[in-house]
Amino acid sequence: MSAPRTAPGHPAPEPAADPTALERARRAARERIRAGAQRSGSGTVAIARVAVSAAIAYGISFFVWDHRFPFFAAIAAYVVVGFTVEKKTRKMVEMAAGVLLGVVLGELGRVAIGGGVWQVAVIIFVAAMLARFIDSGVMFAMQCGIQSMLVMVMPITPSMQPGSRILDAVTGVVVGIVIYLLFSGDPRRPQRRAARRFYAELEDCLISLALAARSGSVDVARAALRSLRQSSQKLTDQWDLANDAADEVATYSPVGRLRHADSVERLARLLVGSDRAMRNARVIARREVEFLRVVDGDPHSRLADALVAGQEAVHALAEAVESDEVDFTAARRALRIFTSYLTPETLLTNDNGTRPGRAGHLQGVTLVIQLRALGFDLLEATGLSSDEAARFMPSLLIAGDGDTIGPRPLTREIQAVEPPATTAALELLITDRSDPDRRR
Repeated sequence: MSAPRTAPGHPAPEPAADPTALERARRAARERIRAGAQRSGSGTVAIARVAVSAAIAYGISFFVWDHRFPFFAAIAAYVVVGFTVEKKTRKMVEMAAGVLLGVVLGELGRVAIGGGVWQVAVIIFVAAMLARFIDSGVMFAMQCGIQSMLVMVMPITPSMQPGSRILDAVTGVVVGIVIYLLFSGDPRRPQRRAARRFYAELEDCLISLALAARSGSVDVARAALRSLRQSSQKLTDQWDLANDAADEVATYSPVGRLRHADSVERLARLLVGSDRAMRNARVIARREVEFLRVVDGDPHSRLADALVAGQEAVHALAEAVESDEVDFTAARRALRIFTSYLTPETLLTNDNGTRPGRAGHLQGVTLVIQLRALGFDLLEATGLSSDEAARFMPSLLIAGDGDTIGPRPLTREIQAVEPPATTAALELLITDRSDPDRRR
């Protein structure tokens, strides 16, 4: 292959040099700093809640119980409150019970066998075995073993009374539970954050698939499929975890129960249909890869328009999540526009006005049916029943009237006069109507 030509008097461009090791290190450091700052910023309120809880528990034991070194009060409060989204009532109870049991076992072990190297090993073994016998939770066993070890290795001061560390632990647990339930904030916040990430990924996928359809690029469609496979399940799991945490705060917190219980439930129900839509999006991406491959990369702008309309409907859903009442009116209007595209007659003609051959038609019909399933899932996610969602869909029943063969909008009037679909008519959906051997 000959070298690329250059304009007279201009030197040939030099190939771009690979970044040096120092530059790669700088980029990695900047990325680490950016990600760390983002994590710290998003967790500021939760971290402050943990710090205040530990300080309050320590202060109660120090000033009220007159304990000089009530470190177990602060430890117990810190462990119980935590600052992660996945905090659940069961996990909180497990950690609180593990702290209390560990402190009790440590105190009993110190009285019975004293302190020392082999005593530490004995008490940790006994605490872990007993914790595993009582409950299967890993956090329960870990906290039980750690707290019993701390009791064994920390010195006893002259002013320390028998059982004072148990009282400190109880104080920390009670303070932690109260602070967690009263000051957990809006339980919808983690739900909305997870939903935003979820819908952002789904929007990116639909936009990429629209670009692939408009340009006929199989590579772009394949890249969208690869991205969706890597992230979709993780995003679903994060939203599900946020739903569990929000439901428990709304159930047990007096503030959450009075103000946000209905919205939390709506956001939780939204995940069911949205998860199905995400799964369908993976299938749609795979089907579009096959469709574009079979039609040799012919651009399909109408298919791209449909996918853009789908992305706008998903964006409307994401905006509905941010509203206090979680109103899906605008999302349903956007979904009506999206579903209006979803017939083979609309989507399978390329930009030159040519329909695909037999193999392309089979792949295309499969893609259209999957897009209709996506529309159903998103409509049901807004709270519509299956029958109500079906009213948004253009009919796929084929009616033959002379030379006119094609789907009609399924209005009540059309439904009354539309002839029943025959085997031959339905077969037209999955066969190539451009085949000259078939009667049109």
